Amino acid sequence: MDNLWEAARDLDERSEPYVMVTVVRRVRPSSATVGDKAIVTADGEMQGFVGGQCTRELVIDQAKKCLTSGESKLLLVTSQPPADVAEGVTVLPMTCASEGTVELFLEPKNVDPPLVLVGDSPIAHALAELAPRFSLTPYRISLEAAIDTGSAEDPAVKLRHQLPVHTSAPAYSVVATMGLYDVDGLLAVSSLPLRYLGLVTSPKRWTTVRAELAEVGASSEFIDFVTAPAGFDIGAVGPNEISLSILAQIVECRRRGVSVSWPGQSDTGSSASGSPATHGSQVAVQQQVVDPVCGMTVDLAKTPYRLELDGTTYGFCCSGCRDRFAREPDKYLQSHA
Repeated sequence: MDNLWEAARDLDERSEPYVMVTVVRRVRPSSATVGDKAIVTADGEMQGFVGGQCTRELVIDQAKKCLTSGESKLLLVTSQPPADVAEGVTVLPMTCASEGTVELFLEPKNVDPPLVLVGDSPIAHALAELAPRFSLTPYRISLEAAIDTGSAEDPAVKLRHQLPVHTSAPAYSVVATMGLYDVDGLLAVSSLPLRYLGLVTSPKRWTTVRAELAEVGASSEFIDFVTAPAGFDIGAVGPNEISLSILAQIVECRRRGVSVSWPGQSDTGSSASGSPATHGSQVAVQQQVVDPVCGMTVDLAKTPYRLELDGTTYGFCCSGCRDRFAREPDKYLQSHA
């Protein structure tokens, strides 16, 4: 039993989903005893003992269903099924020749759906802080976190490398890059099965992003799936209130159900030839621009430090230059006119 609790603790520390199975009743000659426990992981491995081999596969199968639904259940495995089955009880036939009955409680753990946040903005951080209060597990990815890797990979690919391992279950996602790499962020999460995908942006900016997504080969279905601007219009001010409006939209989507979801692992972001399209693969060849603050030449398609002003996107070598430009754009535009 000590090994079982240790295994559960390890899974909890890694936030990996599993099901705790407990025997709550048994009728001889079942080999299980009341209080016996087992853990079933997402890949179907069982540790512990809650009955013989004839019940093992039944329990594993039902545990996987619990992980999918996120709901606990009572499982009755018996050779004498009752005429009236109580609500919430799943009854399966006992296949052991020795017969007997065992009733088990299956409780899924760490199954709060993931909320994948893209960006290093105050809104992304506020969403990560608030998400657990709404039974969502936040995972934040950003190009800022990958900037020192020295890799020449496409920005969307860099972001995908940071995606959490356990993302086979339907997830929710919000891109809050504040115009720096919106398209790359959206393409990065397009490989996930999604119930909701929101983009923190303005209606005017969303028109530009839609066009850029179409240019790089994103399907119309994926583009239409994006909720932009993300969140309900509640007159929100500041990162916390904006995050609240977005989380309210996600809660509505989750609790009332959605008629549309994004399956992931699709051809979104693929070129006509079938090879993955990058953010710069179908745009103009000339991507070299001059940082208006320091004069350094940067690749607009690859730098994570970008800012849109009056319909023009400017590239910068670092966050410092971007911030200085944002405070006094006229000063730097005049000096480089």
